[in-house]
Amino acid sequence: MKSFISIARGETFDTFFSGANVELTEALGEAVWNGSARRMTAEEVAEKIADCENYVTLWGSPALDSRILDKAPRLKLLTHLGGTVVPFVSEEMWERGIKVISANDYFAESVAEGTLAYILCALRDIPKYSYELKNERKWKTASSYNAGLMGRTVGLVSYGTIARKLVRILSAFKVKIMVYDIKPLPSEDILRYGLIQSSLEDIFSECDIISLHTPLIDATYHLIGSDLLGRIKDGALFVNTSRGAVVDQVALERELSRGRFNAVLDVYEKEPPEADSLLFALPNVMMIPHMAGPTVDLRSYLTHELMLEAAGYIDRGEALTHEITREMASTMSKK
Repeated sequence: MKSFISIARGETFDTFFSGANVELTEALGEAVWNGSARRMTAEEVAEKIADCENYVTLWGSPALDSRILDKAPRLKLLTHLGGTVVPFVSEEMWERGIKVISANDYFAESVAEGTLAYILCALRDIPKYSYELKNERKWKTASSYNAGLMGRTVGLVSYGTIARKLVRILSAFKVKIMVYDIKPLPSEDILRYGLIQSSLEDIFSECDIISLHTPLIDATYHLIGSDLLGRIKDGALFVNTSRGAVVDQVALERELSRGRFNAVLDVYEKEPPEADSLLFALPNVMMIPHMAGPTVDLRSYLTHELMLEAAGYIDRGEALTHEITREMASTMSKK
């Protein structure tokens, strides 16, 4: 296998391509590296990719379109070390029959884990009590309050890979799970987890915890607006680990400023949020800088696994475990 690795050298490179992964990549066959500390243009990739069979990408890599494809007649595989592949694929690539694998499944597992962490952290008010004890030497009082997940009603908006993994984790907490999705839910999941396919209106009106897992495509931009946000129950928890623009952030800020419910936000319409965003001043909002997943320590592992998978496919004709088909890509976030 001959691979072209388009990823720029720097702090992110090392988290994916540890010394051991560099050695692995070169042991699997010839490797052509970006080598510079900046992202390459499509024209620069085209100059180097020549007879490579595997194009390895990460955030900011050029899309695999005709500018590169015309210079890469032996290319068989796009190996993306991120989640969504939408910014990196093209119609020309699909038409040429080039396969795609990505770390989407690894990312989903990590985001599901992160979502659970956010929910538990918010319900138990962990940041507040930790801050008060460490910074104010303040011990709990008889009126101190926290809450748990056991037995709650959880609403999931969209039932993609992340939500499916989250459902498996949530089942240990004996929660009632309502799910909104444009497609019928898998019958086996309904039977196993007791899922209830529901409307957006019912989820926002009835659930104690609402968690968004919707990809950002044209049809989902501002899917969650004033009407739905206004239906959220007093005391409920709203969690967004999908994409910021799925929610009308102005409407969200307006509803949160009323103090009726709490929120954990991992994503925003603009990242980072504007310095004067109302979110920073609201005590009922926990803000995380887009870190639900994958955790940094996972990057080296997924790189190792995907490079082995790429070699198995190209050199030995083995089946792809983490393939992203054209149909799957059409439902992924644009960025």
